[in-house]
Amino acid sequence: MKSITINGSQRESVGKKATKALRNAGQVPCVLYGGDQNVHFSAPELAFSKLVYTPNAHTVVIALD
Repeated sequence: MKSITINGSQRESVGKKATKALRNAGQVPCVLYGGDQNVHFSAPELAFSKLVYTPNAHTVVIALD
């Protein structure tokens, strides 16, 4: 199985206004659930194109700044 790396950055502000600003800037607001706390981050929209627009299954590695 192939692996795709998505580079993102943690975000401090969450909520409707902050996520709308991220989307307008070409970013995708994301939440990683699990562990002790949820991790809020954003990644470029183009990073997900290889993952979404393919018939193949991939594992995803998330690298945060």
